[in-house]
Amino acid sequence: MVTLTIDDKQVQVEKDATIYEAAKAAGINIPILCHDKKLKPFGACRMCLVEVEQMKGRLIPACTTPVTEGMIVRSSTPPVEKARKLVLELLLLNHPLDCPVCDKGGDCDLQNLAYDHKVNVNRLNDEKFHHVIDYNNPLIERDQNRCVLCGKCVRICDEIVSRGALTFISRGIETKIGTEFDGPLSCEFCGSCISVCPVGALLARPFKFKSRFWALQKKTSVCGYCGTGCSVTLGVKDNKVLTTVYDENQGFHNGQLCVRGRFGYQFISSDKRLKSPLIRKNGQLVEAGWDEALELVANRLKGAGASAAALATPRMTNEELVLLKQLMTQQVGSANIDHSAGYAHAALTEGLAKSFGVAAAPSSILDIQKSDLLLVIKSDAYETHPVVGFEINLAVKNKGVDLQILSDKRGKLGKLPKANTLLHKPGSEVALLNAIAKVLIDENLAGAAASVTGYAELAAGLAAFAPEQVAAQCGVSADAIKQLARTYAAAEKALIVFPVGLAYPAHTAQLAHAAANLAILAGKLGKEGSGLLVLQEKNNSQGAVDVGFVPGNGGMTAQQILDGCLSGSIKTLLVAGENPVVSYPGQSKVKDALQKVDFLVVADLFLTETAQQADVVLPVCSYAEKEGTYTATDRRVQKVTPAIPAVGQSRTEFTVYGDLIRALGGQAPTTPADAFAQIPAYAGIEYAALADDGAFAPVAVKPALVLPVAAATQVEAGKIALLTGAALYHCGTMSHYGEGTVAACPEGYLELSYADAARLQIADGVEVTVASNEGSITLQARISLRMPEGVAFAPYHFAINQVWSGAVVTSVTVSK
Repeated sequence: MVTLTIDDKQVQVEKDATIYEAAKAAGINIPILCHDKKLKPFGACRMCLVEVEQMKGRLIPACTTPVTEGMIVRSSTPPVEKARKLVLELLLLNHPLDCPVCDKGGDCDLQNLAYDHKVNVNRLNDEKFHHVIDYNNPLIERDQNRCVLCGKCVRICDEIVSRGALTFISRGIETKIGTEFDGPLSCEFCGSCISVCPVGALLARPFKFKSRFWALQKKTSVCGYCGTGCSVTLGVKDNKVLTTVYDENQGFHNGQLCVRGRFGYQFISSDKRLKSPLIRKNGQLVEAGWDEALELVANRLKGAGASAAALATPRMTNEELVLLKQLMTQQVGSANIDHSAGYAHAALTEGLAKSFGVAAAPSSILDIQKSDLLLVIKSDAYETHPVVGFEINLAVKNKGVDLQILSDKRGKLGKLPKANTLLHKPGSEVALLNAIAKVLIDENLAGAAASVTGYAELAAGLAAFAPEQVAAQCGVSADAIKQLARTYAAAEKALIVFPVGLAYPAHTAQLAHAAANLAILAGKLGKEGSGLLVLQEKNNSQGAVDVGFVPGNGGMTAQQILDGCLSGSIKTLLVAGENPVVSYPGQSKVKDALQKVDFLVVADLFLTETAQQADVVLPVCSYAEKEGTYTATDRRVQKVTPAIPAVGQSRTEFTVYGDLIRALGGQAPTTPADAFAQIPAYAGIEYAALADDGAFAPVAVKPALVLPVAAATQVEAGKIALLTGAALYHCGTMSHYGEGTVAACPEGYLELSYADAARLQIADGVEVTVASNEGSITLQARISLRMPEGVAFAPYHFAINQVWSGAVVTSVTVSK
């Protein structure tokens, strides 16, 4: 620790702190424009100049100067204030004084500093800039006339996002922030540059002219998209969510959001939201009252028993899932409940439940930057969970963490410094991990794992997975497999990361067993920066597992429920927030099942493709309108409270299912706190005490080695292997209703390699027909360097289930 004095106040800070950080810790405000706690010190704006007695009165930048023992600092002497005022005059010299029409008004650091320092006239005079404003990006407006060259947009895009879409170009007075070849901004649309811009040079176009900043109410919540569990501040006016507000001190991610979290909020206050219940009469869905709708549903569920079933979305709160589970299992008497198509949670409920003795991953997102080696399975981890991708970027670029990637296609993570990507054939992940496990055992790299339950059986079962044998199957050389095993074992702290979800049918129980085996064998459990992290698809996927919203004894899985609808054994189906017609595999089967079931109830925010087939549609609330808890992918339990009132006549699912329980003679928890107390997995966590950062649910690992089954996959001769997955801009199908996410990615597409495109004579951007044994679909072709020859990729959010039946690899033909 270092002790110094700032403005006659003694401060003690870490030895690597800067003067600015020391002053902030002491509650002393030093003005600054170019600093953000996530970024490396830069010293561009010179607003943070201070005097240091030991430096003979020289003015030095506080943000880049490290503290030293006994340092005496003055932060607001007359020379300092004079220098800061001159800096502001220089910044305003070419800056347009268009504050009345600038969206940044009221939230502009330059405006606030000019006010604080009383810069009401400028002694300097020069011509204003006349840069052309870039309106080409659908989400980000760039006005370089307002830029103060703080460099924060350049740095955040490089240091954290690792896109490098912006940079300094030209020199001297002509310096500006530019793009590749000074063209339109082409990037990931994450909006990180907007969040850190201190002036109005970068603006969010969806929010432009919607409200002044001071008119917004700031409401904290948790993002409703993926399982990362990012904290988010919603900007609310007139009971509508108009924007997201950046806060560098919010959450483990320091306010950093992806395109979905920053620009996908529009679905909350969308005009397409359902406003009242709908009941099918004479073949048409017509508006009805809640009493009529709930009475009809209750009458159908009463006494239904095992002929009723429920499919739920893991976007519901834990407490809502508790009530829906109670409704089905206790009042209706059915164990036929499931979520996420029945397989997207299998990595936890079947895989880790056996390998670790608990249906949860033991590691957290915070372990990423504390690790020495990251083994990422599937490059899609960046697309599925972009903020986790940012953490990986920081770990590799700032901490020197070794990044090893196993994937069936190239991805952005593979472009990070010294990243090593082993490109394998589609569907061979489990065999490849088994081969790595065999090397750990054969080369005595397994340490004390020989005493773990199942070791002997695993060692014997891996005889068929020698690297030389697996190399031919997976397309990775035996030497590369052995080297990866040795590298992984040698790392003091190593973390395995892989995504799961509806789009990843190969990432189920067997992959979880295979990954867990590596962590157990190499002794990577039980310490920070190590273990296994499963990236779950939805914002409460872990919560749905913790609540136990899976089939009970004798209950049907999601796929069996659909089969039951087809056979007639399931007569009443309640679909809570899921959209199986678009997101579940095998669209034709799903449609037939929903058409044949006697009575279909759908609770949703929108009249989705699934809701359009319902007999009763119940309008429910978004995450911004409800109270309860969500559990992130790393078991972080976070509480949300309403940011706006319910839209129209919509109700929370807590209210809806509570009313149905009571209508069927049951007794429902009256508050979310009461329901939360019924979840055994969260014993010891006090609902009322949950703060903004939440609390980690405890997990006790009891390791066991399990021999994974490596299923063989084969592509039909002359056809292309189609892979499904997530697109960066979407999460499930709810993002279809976010104007920002749709602006970034409005429709489905098919990624092809250059070799396949040349062979098929397909040009980039043309429409192609993709056909399989399941059906056909028309998509736009994207020719990509990341795709291996013979492999194609399509995001699952856009009804790719017309050609995809749930197979790990689908053989397709592609034609113009």
